[in-house]
Amino acid sequence: MRWFGAGLVSWNLLLACAAGTPAPQTAASRPTSQPATQPPKRVAFQPGVSIDWGRREVVVDARVTLRDGPIEFLACFAGKEHESLVRLTASGTHIYMALGLIGLTPGQPPTWDAAAQTYLRPTGDLLELSFEWEQDGRLRTEDAFRWSREREYGRVPLSRPWVFAGSRRLDDHTLSCDRSGAGVPVVDFGDALVCLSGVRSDRSADLWLEANPDAVPPEGTAVKLVFRPARPRRYRATIDFRGVAFVNGRYASLPDLAELLLLARRLEPERVQLITLKGTLRSDETRIRAVLVRLGVPDGAVAFSRSKPPTSQRATQSR
Repeated sequence: MRWFGAGLVSWNLLLACAAGTPAPQTAASRPTSQPATQPPKRVAFQPGVSIDWGRREVVVDARVTLRDGPIEFLACFAGKEHESLVRLTASGTHIYMALGLIGLTPGQPPTWDAAAQTYLRPTGDLLELSFEWEQDGRLRTEDAFRWSREREYGRVPLSRPWVFAGSRRLDDHTLSCDRSGAGVPVVDFGDALVCLSGVRSDRSADLWLEANPDAVPPEGTAVKLVFRPARPRRYRATIDFRGVAFVNGRYASLPDLAELLLLARRLEPERVQLITLKGTLRSDETRIRAVLVRLGVPDGAVAFSRSKPPTSQRATQSR
């Protein structure tokens, strides 16, 4: 018998809850953002929750609750609507069970370390999340990150996998997220169902994301939040002559770079990320390597390569 983390829900029990549904098959890859003329084939599982076995997707009904201002949640349960983009109409317990049925294993939410005065990283299988809704008579899908913006830079955050943390099991065999409302936070919550892998403060002054009103549909719009297993991603990482890091051409702090590298390594354990050095000082290269190791990135997970200057610059230097 297989057991699934914090909820202690057995595989056989999960199958019993979905009696009559077909067995899951291999997931089909598709873009994370595309218009669609009709929804994929889905089977109702529990109120507000459907499963697409062929694509290994869990689809949850929701409604837009906020489209302007700082956010603590991508998606919440009852009670957190004032700080969340959407409210999920299903229960966390049913979503947890559906994710188990498509083969995902929960871990645990961020854990407070009193000695270090910080949260420890959450554990659990990695997910991708996207929103789906009707607009102008067409079905739209969008990577969930596109509905938010970084408050400091006013840009859409770089997409990354989420963590199936699994919340915490209560004595009545439900999950604490159903009471607290902590569905899919973008900051640290100790009973999150699904969360980000990095450590991010929930203090009002430190909230890192806000709603993106250019992308979020009007309040009250019926939407669906789609959960699927994460797939490997490719990042282009560079360090410039000032010792500043960039990922896919965008500035990234070293902790953020480390988070992306750790997530990529989880999906591809043997992967080595190439980091291109563009006029970077040797001292900066040594410093950055040491910082990444201190943040948990194995030394063998990255390789540094110095880019050659442009032909015209090399010709000038040779004179």
